[in-house]
Amino acid sequence: MKFSKRAPALARFIIAVFMLPVAAALVWRFTGLVADFAGKADYSTLPFWGGLGSYFIFQAFFPKPVRLYVFAHELTHALAGIISGAKLKSFKVSSSGGSVILSKTNVLISLAPYFVPFYSVVLMIVYAVGAKFWKLGDYQPYFIFAMGFSLAFHFSLTHFALKQGQSDLKLYGIFFSSIFIATVNFIMLPVLLKLVFPGSVALKSFFAGSYNTTLLICSMLYAKAVLLWDFLARMK
Repeated sequence: MKFSKRAPALARFIIAVFMLPVAAALVWRFTGLVADFAGKADYSTLPFWGGLGSYFIFQAFFPKPVRLYVFAHELTHALAGIISGAKLKSFKVSSSGGSVILSKTNVLISLAPYFVPFYSVVLMIVYAVGAKFWKLGDYQPYFIFAMGFSLAFHFSLTHFALKQGQSDLKLYGIFFSSIFIATVNFIMLPVLLKLVFPGSVALKSFFAGSYNTTLLICSMLYAKAVLLWDFLARMK
């Protein structure tokens, strides 16, 4: 991508430090949400788990569909840029990688592909629009299976891409970008699950619990900081 001015590194670092308790709380609460969701597993959620598992079985026997991922990755950059008011100057995808040139960038444009599961979002939009015109109840299990498969695809290939090293993260700093991506991912995932399984995911409880856990973590860190300060003061 073609990048514009970078935010001050110190400001990004401070923001990331303050985001750490939020990210930790979201991760902790998400594990509980998934455990509760899995505990409520029935015939309506079985296709989702089947889709998740099927992708990893697919990846074990076939090459990673990297080009398909690269296309979604670069298109997400482009769409995030257009939504943000940027002009698209170039869009390229090949077997060796891809690139997008925009007239401007920001943190959302740069990092959107790492927390927006493109194919899952497209599936949801297509299914929702189709349901307005046709009765798709009989096809719902296939949709749910495809959601599980596409989410597994997104997170597996995103993990693979991050391991290769990504210039997108270096733009705003690896530390800030990693915390930002983790935070937004663990906000997006419960929302997506709620949209697909409205009766099985307690979204309000998740966010309320995340808020309370964040406050608890902050109070614990503050107490530790006070003890450390007192200890250092006595050492003088």
